[in-house]
Order: sequence, then C-alpha cells, then structure tokens
Amino acid sequence: MFIETEPTEDPERLRFLPGRTVLADGPLDLHDAAQASVSPLAERLFAIAGVVGVSFGRDSITVSRSGGDWQHLKPAILGVIMEHFMSGAPVLHRDAATGGAHPAASAVAPDAVAPIMDALRGVIDPELGYNIVDLGLVYDVAREEGGIVRITMTTTTPGCPATNYLKQGAGEAAGDVPGVEFVDVKLTYEPRWAPEMMSPEAKAHFGM
Repeated sequence: MFIETEPTEDPERLRFLPGRTVLADGPLDLHDAAQASVSPLAERLFAIAGVVGVSFGRDSITVSRSGGDWQHLKPAILGVIMEHFMSGAPVLHRDAATGGAHPAASAVAPDAVAPIMDALRGVIDPELGYNIVDLGLVYDVAREEGGIVRITMTTTTPGCPATNYLKQGAGEAAGDVPGVEFVDVKLTYEPRWAPEMMSPEAKAHFGM
C-alpha cells in the first residue's frame, strides 16, 4: 500500500493519501479523543502521542500535531493507516450512523483479502521470529478477478538476507488460499519500514 504525504498551509497539519476512498461522504473533522470514538482508525491515530486532530476526506486523512516533529510521527501514522486498511475494518464504527455521527458508517464492504492476510500470518521473518503481517512488512494486498492476487511488501532493511525467502513464502502462502490462481509479489522500500509500523500485538511481543 503506497501512502503519499503532502504538506498543507499549516505546518502543524499533514495530509496522507492512501490511494483509495477514505470516507465517501467526507469531510469529517474530529478534534479530540472523545469525538474519535466514532472511528476505529481515528481512535488509533489519537493514541499516537502528539496527534491532536484527524480529518477524513473522500480520499485523504489530514492529521494535526501538537509538539514533536513529523520525522518521528510519520512512521507511526503510516503504520496505523496501513494496518487499518489492510485489516478491512471500516473507517467509522457500524453503529455510528444510528447515533447520527455520519451516514457513511453503515456502508461497509466485505473484506475479500482477509483469507490472504490470515495465510500471510503464517510467514515468519527468520530474523525477528514473528509473522510478516503484524511486523508491518505487508503494505498492500489486492485481489482481482480471475484469481489474481498482488502483494506489495517490504523487509526490515534493504538488502535483508531473508528477502527472497520472505517473497517466496508470501507468494506460496497466498497461492494456497482457495480461489487464488496467480500471485504477484512486489518488493518496495517506499516508505521505509520502521518499528512503529508493527501491530499492537507485535509491539507487545517485543516489549515496545
């Protein structure tokens, strides 16, 4: 998953572009953790120290900071956004619409890549001894017609000795999922992996 970032007129706000629809009926501005309760994605973003505002647009997420610098905040924010969209979870809680928070809350598409993500969790990074999904090494999984699956992933460092092992393992794991006929695994280092991209479970495992 490629997430672009672009500056705004306010240096305390940074826009993230995940390359997909974020909130079709946006914008939705959330100014504190209480307001963020309508969105599982916003809740996780507000849990990052220094994040004080989140705004969902049709195809963008704008994050406001207070203190700190983007060099340290960006990896954590990118990790949260990637993991959220890879999980197939909705941007808004399903019951948010009943409370009048936002009409888009009831529109949740089924997650066609969930079985593939589950299979990829069986691929263990030999250096860290943990699965590549929760380590944050899988950036994007796209499932297309005809049983085609395209995976974009990375390694913890460029030139990692386990690169071929991990690529092959990801391809084989996804290929074993029923209905998958062809798997294309693409390696990227944009953005570069950082420990902040790991899932909460992985961070707990490593004592972070």
